[in-house]
Amino acid sequence: MKLSALRVALRIARRDALKAKGRSALVIAMVALPVLGVTGADIVHQSGSLTPAERVERLMGGADALVSAHHPGRSVEQAPFAEDGVLVLPEARSDPAAAPAAAAAANSAELLGGLLPSASVLLPVTPGPEVSASTREGLFTTSTAEADLTDPVWSGRLDLVEGRAPAARNEAAVTRAFLDEAGLRLGDSTTVKGLEQTPFLLTGVVEHPGELKKVELVARPGQVISPLAAAAAAAPDAPGGPIAGGRDDGVRTERWLVRLPAGAGLDWTAVQKLNRYGFTVTSRAVALDPPPTSAVPYNASRWSAPDSEADTRKVVLVTVVGMALLEVTLLAGPAFAVGARRSRRQLALVGAAGGHRGHIRAIVLGGGLVLGLAGAALGVVLGTGLVAALRPWLEGAGGSRFGHFAIAPLDLLAIAAVGVLTALAAAVLPAVQAARRDVVAGLTGRDTVNTPSRLLPVVGLLLVGAGTALALYGAGTYQSGTAPLIGGLNKRALSVLAGAATAEVGILFFTPMLIALFGRLAGRLPLGPRLALRDSARHRGRTAPAVAAVMAAVAGAVAVGVYSTGTEAQERASYRPAAPLGAVVLDAPTAPGSPETVRLRRAVEQALPNLGTRADVQAVTYVFCDNCSSTVQAKGAGVRLEYGNAGSRVLSGDTTVLHNLFGVRDRAAEEALAAGRAVVFDRAFVNDGRATLTMQGAAGGPVLPGQVPGTERIEVPVEAVLVENPDAARYGAVLMGPEAVRKAGLTPRPNGSVWRPEVAPDRKAQQRAEAAVAQLAPHAQLAVERGYQSKGDMNTLALGGFAVVVVLGAAAVATGLAAADSRNDRATLAAVGAPPRMNRIQAGLQCTLIAGIGAVLGTVSGFVPALGLLRSHASGQIGAPAVPFAAPWGLLLLITVVLPVVAGLGAAAFSRGRLPLARRAG
Repeated sequence: MKLSALRVALRIARRDALKAKGRSALVIAMVALPVLGVTGADIVHQSGSLTPAERVERLMGGADALVSAHHPGRSVEQAPFAEDGVLVLPEARSDPAAAPAAAAAANSAELLGGLLPSASVLLPVTPGPEVSASTREGLFTTSTAEADLTDPVWSGRLDLVEGRAPAARNEAAVTRAFLDEAGLRLGDSTTVKGLEQTPFLLTGVVEHPGELKKVELVARPGQVISPLAAAAAAAPDAPGGPIAGGRDDGVRTERWLVRLPAGAGLDWTAVQKLNRYGFTVTSRAVALDPPPTSAVPYNASRWSAPDSEADTRKVVLVTVVGMALLEVTLLAGPAFAVGARRSRRQLALVGAAGGHRGHIRAIVLGGGLVLGLAGAALGVVLGTGLVAALRPWLEGAGGSRFGHFAIAPLDLLAIAAVGVLTALAAAVLPAVQAARRDVVAGLTGRDTVNTPSRLLPVVGLLLVGAGTALALYGAGTYQSGTAPLIGGLNKRALSVLAGAATAEVGILFFTPMLIALFGRLAGRLPLGPRLALRDSARHRGRTAPAVAAVMAAVAGAVAVGVYSTGTEAQERASYRPAAPLGAVVLDAPTAPGSPETVRLRRAVEQALPNLGTRADVQAVTYVFCDNCSSTVQAKGAGVRLEYGNAGSRVLSGDTTVLHNLFGVRDRAAEEALAAGRAVVFDRAFVNDGRATLTMQGAAGGPVLPGQVPGTERIEVPVEAVLVENPDAARYGAVLMGPEAVRKAGLTPRPNGSVWRPEVAPDRKAQQRAEAAVAQLAPHAQLAVERGYQSKGDMNTLALGGFAVVVVLGAAAVATGLAAADSRNDRATLAAVGAPPRMNRIQAGLQCTLIAGIGAVLGTVSGFVPALGLLRSHASGQIGAPAVPFAAPWGLLLLITVVLPVVAGLGAAAFSRGRLPLARRAG
């Protein structure tokens, strides 16, 4: 085609776009939305990718280097950024010239000071332990650190964003996450467990630019780490000891910020010198001017596995973007088809004036090019503006500050080009159809109705069968050791994906036939539904793509929903509660009647009023020598003995334990306990009125001094009464009275207390009680049994929301196009006396039909990958339990029933009832 003819085609397409403003705005919006999303994602990714200078600032602030005592006494090799990788060498390679000074150094800091230029300043950045700090409701766990925030060297690594820097010894700064979780604000005080005598006044809010969600308390140097260590050394077993207040990670790697004297620097040679003594160094000078790859020994020695997780994320991202573009193509295609049909007289005039089919195709494709360019440009501009406007929220949600606001022009051009190509792809089929249309039919304004192909349903049936078989076969094949093929996905995963896609394409081939079948049923319906069905069946080229768009979105939501529901059902079935629902459990293995035990129980009952009667639970143990004991378990038919298995454990207690822990109120069981007999809750653990207790240790009595304890397994039979109760058997197999335990030669040991309040305490009350318990006994634990807690599934929620948007959007788009396409028919109905509600009924039923067929087909096709995923989960590991099939009925009801009805009612409500009469062509 000549360039002049192309210019004419584009001019005609531009005029048509301006003439049909509503349809053009619809196509532009559909193209702009995915371009907007991908543009925003690209800018966020580029802005979050730090430059070397930005990375250096976050690591060391205003210092010249960050040094770590990675492995003292050994030599190491490292990348220019030590955080990118370190390799510990099997032997030390110290410098002979510095060997005397290294031998004389008392610690790592002194050794480092001798290796650095004189007058260098070392600022420790070793993190403190995790501790318990006071909140408005009780205690919670927080990280600790020490820093002099009045020194500008910390700026960039640890920024003061609100308030003032701590200046006195009892002042501290905290992160925003600390204040949010503790319910405190600046000016309040908090107490660190172990340092109760020196509460900290909160004077400022700090943030780690790369860890915005970190919960941390930052005190002045020497105010947290050393006092906690001294308190732990002075009273290591004290209930209020500092280590009990949180978690100490043991030996922590020493790290320093290094400030060099004026004119000094740490080049790559100096870094390698420090590596010989086990230090790793990230030097500002080296990071900004890295050495060549050949000069870094670490590069030759390292081995790195492929990052399959990152590859998988890329595949998921590409898949999501591809699905979005597919939805645009499916929804925008009918818009171009309607536009071509509305312009059929104009296109026919082009043909009558000597234009060939290429010219007609160029005009329709020109519409795709014009609208694609407008949509892509709008998407890029809006995406950039939204990221700029939402930058603080995006940084907070991602937990990291942007290094800078980065715009990659080539990336944005590529994204815009994909948007334009998507619009062109959507216009290809309408362009081909318009070029094939008969010129005489176009001049008279008449369209021919094509009968549906009989071959497509057969091909679709074959594809559905082949796709289902491929997905199920691939999912059931154990291939966890297979190397990834594409994007970190192995053959099994690819088989499931390919099978699901094949089955979905097969179901798509059924769509025209189903729409035609619905059209045949129209004769038995009233006028409004009859017109709606016949119009949808007559214009299958407009209806089928909208149904396909709904089906694709619903299939993904159903697949993930079925899989998530199945895995959650498996987790719920395998959940083992520690006590009956609503019970309050105090796990405190202390001596009965001791002052500490009394204080603990009193603290719980004061913090949680109306708990009811307390039950004191005891574990049954076999003691055969000083400091020699073993746990007693019940031996049952077909029951495997495993340490920690609650289903076979033996407990001791009175009737309150029977009521509170086991939830059993049975007169026979109470009488058996009073008579000194054991109560068994599972038939597998009793035989001829006796239960067998098994333990491991020395047989034949206590071990005498000097003897080596035996390790043989011992069995002791006891009289038992069966009170079969599957619920009670989850908490223990056998319950014995304390006297019965002693008669059997065993020892009851305290294991805590259980309360059964009428109403379970709320979480704030539980937090207060936990704080009271933690202050009295560091190793005691308080819990409220709330049953299985659903974790929720953001993927299911997100895909469900996406399906809702696509179902409503596709139905609305198709209905709007149908209304525009059948404007003359609707005007004729009005002319012959049809009431206004007839147009609304027709629009509502068309919308319901499209949404309903697409939702049903999408639900059916979504079960194929769901079954494959469930089977894959069961066969992915040897011995893995089968995942039960559990349909998300709420999601299915929403998608297949509620949404089509809502879409139809909305279309009926917003459709115009009265139309101006129009003169029909021909």
